[in-house]
Formats: sequence, structure tokens, C-alpha cells
Amino acid sequence: APSIARSYNTSLRDLAVAPRPPNVGIKIVPEKGAVIVERFGKFHTVLNPGIHLLIPVVDQIAYVWHLKEEAIHVANQTAVTKDNVAISIDGVLYLRVVDPVKASYGVENPIYAVSQLAQTTMRSEIGKMSLDKTFEERDHLNHRIVNTINEAASDWGLECLRYEIRDIVPPTGIKVAMEMQAEAERRKRATVLESEAEREAAVNRAEGQKQKTVLEAEAEAESTMLRAKAAAESLAVVGEQLVQAGGADAARVRVAELYLREFGKIAKEGNTVLLPADAANPAAMVAQAMAAAGVTARALPGYEGGFGKATTGGGARTKAASAKAEAIENATNGVRDASEALRAVEARKRELIEMTADSSGFIEQLEAAMASGDVQVMQRMLKEDRSREQP
Repeated sequence: APSIARSYNTSLRDLAVAPRPPNVGIKIVPEKGAVIVERFGKFHTVLNPGIHLLIPVVDQIAYVWHLKEEAIHVANQTAVTKDNVAISIDGVLYLRVVDPVKASYGVENPIYAVSQLAQTTMRSEIGKMSLDKTFEERDHLNHRIVNTINEAASDWGLECLRYEIRDIVPPTGIKVAMEMQAEAERRKRATVLESEAEREAAVNRAEGQKQKTVLEAEAEAESTMLRAKAAAESLAVVGEQLVQAGGADAARVRVAELYLREFGKIAKEGNTVLLPADAANPAAMVAQAMAAAGVTARALPGYEGGFGKATTGGGARTKAASAKAEAIENATNGVRDASEALRAVEARKRELIEMTADSSGFIEQLEAAMASGDVQVMQRMLKEDRSREQP
């Protein structure tokens, strides 16, 4: 038997097996203490905190208990889970003495009995759970162990306040497998998150491209409508001006000006230069432009031929809106014919290979005269060019 005497500072585990203290007639019991007194070997009374008088030899102090809560370590043990995995587990049991009489006479060494009950209950509860549930449901497991212990410990004068699992140690192989599983799960989540991010990015890019395409199409449609409207208004204005006095001459000069301007850009936009077959004869080129303009002039009402010979016909042009519309339509057709004539001139450009310096100078001077609108200068330049060609 242990040699220590029963003391109120001794743990319940030691108090349960400590030797009986002697009876000197006076007994002082401290707070949260309880003393079991036997008289002639039979339970007599419980001494509560305070001073008490005892009869020597007749009365004997049988047990000394303290009523404070105490933590009892439950030794490490091996338990098998529901999925046949052997794990090492230990815990801490928190209990106190609530009935000193039952703790003294209800069971031999109640602390040892409670510890063993906690171990067996823990093994039984773990056998009902898988390994993963053992880690996830610690609180539920602790609660079931406490309820099971209290059902039996109530007859022993003890109350189990709570039970806490301290360590759960799986086998080395299982531990390595669990770490690999956790790592694989983390990689899986990372891959899923990355794929979701890529999907959202692709959707956003596609949505942006869709909106861009729609906006570009709307802008192009609006631009086309505006250009068509502007062209229609321009043709209407051109048609109105062409039927006025001198409109035919202005149209012919404008067509010739456009021809010469485009002709001057040929050598600036590429290495291949296309010139008329008679590039040395600028008057012939101007005559071609004037001929194209003449097509427009012939489409005008009242045209009689010759440079600047157009009849006034003012009364007929102002009679009715239908006559005006017809004139505009004829003017539009004339512009279209002029455009076809220009395309024919452009086709002839592609057959040419070089441009002479004299022709370039003549064209530049003629362009300046056309830009200033000086028709007399243009006629004079053409006459001088023709005179130079004559032997």
C-alpha cells in the first residue's frame, strides 16, 4: 500500500488507496473537503468543513476526499476504427466527487474504475466510426463518452464533467497516405479554380469581342447610311447646278481637273509608272478628259455641242418638279458615264511605262490654272501646245 497519508492536497487517485489517518479526538476539515468517520467499523457520519470532536479508539477516520474538480489522465491505448485502421489515442478526464459515501463504499478505488471505463468506452465509440469521422467529430465523440461514463459513475459518487481526446496518432503508412490525399485534394482545388478562372476569362474575352463586333457593325451601318445620304444630297445639288447656265462647262472642267490630279499621283504611290501612250502630247490627255466631260454635258437638257454651248431653256426647267427630277436623273447618268470614261482612262494608264519632264511640267501648270478656275489661261496653254506640235 502507498506510504503517503491521506491529505486534502493529494489527488483523488492517491486518496482512494492512501492509509487511514489517526484519530486524535479533534478533526479540522478544510473547505471543499469531506471526511468519512466509522464507529466500531460501521459508517457513522461525514465530517463537513469545520472543527469536529471525535472519540478516540471508538471513532476512526476511514476516508478523506476533496470535492474539487480534478483532471485525470487516461493512458494511451490502441483502438480500431470502423474501417479497420488501428490508431493510438489518449485523453483527459475531468471529474469530481459529489457523494463521499458512495465514493468510499460504492466501488473499490473509484478513480481506477472510472479510468478503465473511459478507456473501454472510448474504444467502443471509435469502433463505430471511420478514421475520417474520428478526426471530424471529436466533439460528438467526447459528448458520447461523457454520457456513458456518467451512467455508471453516478453509483460511485463521481461526476464526469467532460472528456477531451488529446492525441490521435494513426499508423505511419496511413499518415503518409492521408498527407498524399490532402496534397492531391489541394492540387485538385487549385486546378478547378484555375480552370474556372480560364473559363471566365474566355467568356469575358468572347463577350468583349462580341460587343466589339456589334459596335463596329453598327458604326459601319451608320457610316454607310450617312455616306449614302450625303451622296444622294450631293447628286441632287450637282443635278440642280448642272441645269443652270454654265453648269455644263463647270462639270467638264471639274472632270478634267480630277483626271489630271489622279494622273499626277501615279508616280508617287509605286515604282511602276503608267502613262498615256502619247505622254509627250499633253493636249491629247486634256482632250481625253474634256471628251469624258463632254459625255456629262450631252446628258444635260438643251445641249447643242461645242465647248460651253448650252442653251438656257430656263422656262422649261422651272415649269414643274417632274422636269427638275428628270434633269437630276439625267445629270446623275451623265456623272456615271463620266466615271466610266475615267475608268477607261485609268485602264490606258496601266499600258504606259514612263512620263516625260515636259508633260509633268505642263500638267502641273494646267492643274494650277484649273484650281484657280481661269478658263482663258487653260485655253491659251492648249493652243500653245498645239502650235508646238505643228512643224
